[in-house]
Amino acid sequence: MRGNRFSFLILVGAGLALSACGGSDVTVQVLGAGVDGVPQANVEVSFYPFDRDSVFDVLDAEAATPKPEIPADMLATFGHIRSLQEEWRAKETEWSEARDRMKTLSDEMQAMDPRARGTREYMAKYEEFEQLEGNERRMDSEKVALFEEFTALQDSVIARVDSFKVVRDTWEDEAYADYFDREQSLVIELGQQVYADTTNADGYVTRFSLPGGDWWINARIRVPRGNFVWDLQIDPSQVDTLRLDSSNGEERIRL
Repeated sequence: MRGNRFSFLILVGAGLALSACGGSDVTVQVLGAGVDGVPQANVEVSFYPFDRDSVFDVLDAEAATPKPEIPADMLATFGHIRSLQEEWRAKETEWSEARDRMKTLSDEMQAMDPRARGTREYMAKYEEFEQLEGNERRMDSEKVALFEEFTALQDSVIARVDSFKVVRDTWEDEAYADYFDREQSLVIELGQQVYADTTNADGYVTRFSLPGGDWWINARIRVPRGNFVWDLQIDPSQVDTLRLDSSNGEERIRL
């Protein structure tokens, strides 16, 4: 690997001064990347005494060839696929709700006294049922069409995506081959270690007695187009609870 250890340490911060005594307890809660922020169980949360992303930045810069990037037109296609998928799921939900309402109306009308079938209440239910019946047929046709369009577009890029993955994976195998050697050199230089644990059912994990100084919290969860990643710098003495949500992480597309 090109470059030397000295320049590498300067880039990622060889001058970090971390205390070996004492320490602070830091609790992290991982929430979903969506607006709902659902707690995420069994997510690995790592505590690094250096910025892990900067290690990959150095390796990217030292690579013999530029890192393969997803072409813009492929990204646009993925965006269209995602939009169709969301539209199809929304239409399916709408269709399902209409069917549930029809079932409720049908049960209510059947439970009514036969002599009540000419009443205003019965007729209101009957008219609502007929209107829903027409809407349900239309929505069923629309959701089927959306699903077919979504799957056809998805199938159309499979071969191209597979080809890109081969190129990317081959590049990463070479460019990142000595990542763990670099990491080990850093933790030795800094006199610290990397800590990792997994979140509980409520999305929490606690690192006890984390030494003072700068640390980076690293975690990731799967999302439809890849990973939602957190790589946040903290000072343990300044924070006791950190919530990882959509406001302080980023989506990274990963085919």
